[in-house]
Parts: sequence; C-alpha cells; structure tokens
Amino acid sequence: MRNWFANVNQHASEDVDMLLIGNKCDSEKDRVITKAQGQALADEYGVKFLETSAKNNINVEEAFFTLAKQIKKRLIDSKEGETGKQEKKNVDIGSNADGNKSGCC
Repeated sequence: MRNWFANVNQHASEDVDMLLIGNKCDSEKDRVITKAQGQALADEYGVKFLETSAKNNINVEEAFFTLAKQIKKRLIDSKEGETGKQEKKNVDIGSNADGNKSGCC
C-alpha cells in the first residue's frame, strides 16, 4: 500500500481524492489486516478508511458516496477560491436524472 500511495502522489494531480477501502470484511477467517491497522494506514496518509463487502452489501454505497462528496467539496471549494464568493449549487448525488433515489447494487 505504501508503494501505491507513493505512485499516486508521484503521478496524480496534487488534489486527487483518495479513499482507502478494505474489501471482503464479511470474511473474518480470511482477514489479513485488522480494521485498526487499516485505519492507522489511512490516518498516516490523511485519507478516510472504510471496510466493505460487495457480497453482503456493506459500505458499498457509502464508499461511492464518500468519494463523490469529497470530489464535490473540493470542486466547490476551488470554485469559491476562484470567484472569492460562495456559489451554492444543489447537487444530489443520490438521485438519478428523474429525481428518484437510485439503487446501486
């Protein structure tokens, strides 16, 4: 993981949004690292940490929405910095084009 973070920091833009995800949290017998170890690594790199399970639908949507919210916040903050004023735009990342709540998986 440290190599991956180094590669991202070297090759991605400075303001790249990242999220550390531990997958297959539903399979305790196959666990390689503890949740505390994952959280400690995320804290070291200043990113949010989530454990997920696609099989049991644990934190799958949360992971997507967390990253989407980070991107939205960064874009709004950078827009405010450019204009010197706050522009409010209503964007609901949990709805489809018809305004209905979307289901992920």
